[in-house]
Amino acid sequence: MLPDRLTLIDETNRGDHRYLDAADKCYFFGEYFAGKGYQGGGTNQLIFNFKCKPTAAASNPARHGHKDRAIQTIAAGLRGVFAKDSAERITWIPIPPSKAEDDADYDDRLLRTLNAAFAGYNVDVRAVLQQSKSTGSDHNSSGDRISPEALFAVTEVNRSTLASKAMHSYVFLFDDVLTTGKHFKCCERRLREVLPAHTQITGLFVARRVVPNPFAEPEVLE
Repeated sequence: MLPDRLTLIDETNRGDHRYLDAADKCYFFGEYFAGKGYQGGGTNQLIFNFKCKPTAAASNPARHGHKDRAIQTIAAGLRGVFAKDSAERITWIPIPPSKAEDDADYDDRLLRTLNAAFAGYNVDVRAVLQQSKSTGSDHNSSGDRISPEALFAVTEVNRSTLASKAMHSYVFLFDDVLTTGKHFKCCERRLREVLPAHTQITGLFVARRVVPNPFAEPEVLE
């Protein structure tokens, strides 16, 4: 289960996410411990299952089931922390996945989670943003990650989805793991081009990545 409350990124942990600055408002549920894999605790296991590639889920019924349960767990967490009247005052936008829609591993897990979380509510959930082409996933890359400018260049606004109805003045960008903050900042920047200046854009993440301190003293078990 996820924590029953959200935590704000602040001066105590913002340094772990180098593209964020003090003006950014981002919240998260739990912490994902880098380098630990699915054995790093409950949140790591949840993220591991949530991020299961569609092609892997399609070929393995067990993993498909784990992914679906992860979606339901995260959806329940969202529904638990947002009252109906609050959720209905927000436009919810999933941060686009690294794969374009014509890719076999295009994954709409974030959109599915938001729809499940607020089923029965009059909530504005829209995939306003998309990637024009597939890129590598940062969490699977070994140092060769896409640059912020290159990511911004392939991040696009779906104009027809944007124009389908008026946006709320509160917009939440939803993603699974906050790593450097690069994807959030690229999406925020793209939305600022098309939304009114008064729009408040907030980041909401299932987890934030925690990188182990390489200089920490090893734990001594007695």
